[in-house]
Amino acid sequence: MTGGGFGAGAFNALSARTAACVAACDALIVASEDCADACLAQSGDGDVTACFLADLDCIEICTTTSRVLSWHTRTDGPTAASMLDTCMEASRASSAACELMLQHRPDWTSCAAECRRVTDACAELLALL
Repeated sequence: MTGGGFGAGAFNALSARTAACVAACDALIVASEDCADACLAQSGDGDVTACFLADLDCIEICTTTSRVLSWHTRTDGPTAASMLDTCMEASRASSAACELMLQHRPDWTSCAAECRRVTDACAELLALL
């Protein structure tokens, strides 16, 4: 990856944050797939449906964000920034849906922690752009 007008230190920080964001997105994809699968095993109500749909959104958006960040030689463009913003929003929505499931189903295995990890990783990378 080249960092455009970044000096070596800034470029190294950008590379590290990009790698951390990609890793967080990839981990959330797996956690969201597991969460969506668990939703399918539940009796349907509005909370289950909301959680399932939030998981699906998160899977697609994290997949795209991870791919965009992985194949670009630069991550300081408007596409990367837009994807990071979108990924943070999808992660927040999924986290909120999973937290709501936890209120009614204490034994629920939530992907909320992974969602927060993605939100933080995206915000940290976005701050460097």
